[in-house]
Amino acid sequence: MSTISIVAIAITAVLGLVLIFNWARQGGASFVGMWGLAMLLISVGIVMANVSRGGFLDAFVLGQAVMILGAGVKWRACREFSQRDSSLLYIFVGPVILLLAAGTGLVETFNDRLMLVCVLTAAYNFAAATELAYDHGEQLPSRWLAILLLALTSASFLSWLPLIVIKPIPELGTVFYSSWFPIVILITLLLRTALAFVVLAMAKERQEQEQRVDALTDSLTGLPNRRALFEVADAVAQRRILGGTPVSVLILDLDHFKDTNDSYGHSLGDEVLKVFAMTAEKNLKVNSIVGRLGGEEFAAILPGVEAAAAVEAAERVRRAFSRSAAFVNGLAIGATVSVGVATDTEVDADLSNLFRRADAALYIAKRAGRNQVAFLESDEDMVVAAQCTAIRTSPSRLRPAVAAVRPDRARSA
Repeated sequence: MSTISIVAIAITAVLGLVLIFNWARQGGASFVGMWGLAMLLISVGIVMANVSRGGFLDAFVLGQAVMILGAGVKWRACREFSQRDSSLLYIFVGPVILLLAAGTGLVETFNDRLMLVCVLTAAYNFAAATELAYDHGEQLPSRWLAILLLALTSASFLSWLPLIVIKPIPELGTVFYSSWFPIVILITLLLRTALAFVVLAMAKERQEQEQRVDALTDSLTGLPNRRALFEVADAVAQRRILGGTPVSVLILDLDHFKDTNDSYGHSLGDEVLKVFAMTAEKNLKVNSIVGRLGGEEFAAILPGVEAAAAVEAAERVRRAFSRSAAFVNGLAIGATVSVGVATDTEVDADLSNLFRRADAALYIAKRAGRNQVAFLESDEDMVVAAQCTAIRTSPSRLRPAVAAVRPDRARSA
């Protein structure tokens, strides 16, 4: 038991220092640092519990309270990792219960105190596992391993209870002659060590996920950037959602945006872009993906949406943006958007051809006077549109399949 105690103190303290050093060096969320603090508290509690005995405020009772406090700090760390705030006072509830119970004589014997310590520590570990279950949609495999280890830790402390009843430990001195106590201490130490490494893995996985999100997100609007949008397009095609099911693509371009920047400055231009991003997200269906291609150009992928519904959605975005961007920061901006729409059901490998057709439709909308929606039904119409553009033919003279939805009288595809 002496050897087990020394090993438990040393390993737990080293783990705590390593975690705190890792957090201090890399910065970021304090989850790792708080877990390291919990390890240090537990090691200090073990030292105190092995120093003295007798009386209410002896080092043994205080050491047990400090160990429970360490378990409470672990719970708090898990709650912070799950981005759930709470009062710090809750981490002191367990230690206070133990001190009050020992001070008032509710738990007089060593066995009674040990049982209460096991229950309180198990409760904190189970609560920590519950907190990690709030994953917010994050794909962190190590999170589930941490939940399992915390649940096992909680169960291990509860397993002490029948052992205490069957083979009681009358006082602290007899711990060193117990046949089962060194074994459960060793199991607890192994779980504690495994959890420390899993905590580091969780922090690393979250950091990598955040870096990936940053790499795929437009910093100004918060929408997916060009790279992310085309990754989604590839995924949509690969899932074969399109086999017999329509998919639509919208290309949206803000009208006269350069004039807005020149007249009001780039800061206001950025505000206009933000307004459009919020408007587009609000007026497209939940399963639609809208992103920023670059500059003032945006695109949206609408899986399972037919031509008429796609044109209707584009017109809804156009009207909503015309209203929301009429005044920006108190200035009469009157910003508008032109939209090109393309729909298809036969897409094999990717959506690139659909994007090209939507881009051609956008050009038609621009040529027709801007602030409107244009739709190209097929690749043949795209060729016709290109030929008409080459000879400066008005889009209104194109075949009926090439439709421009004007602000004053929206026509379906």
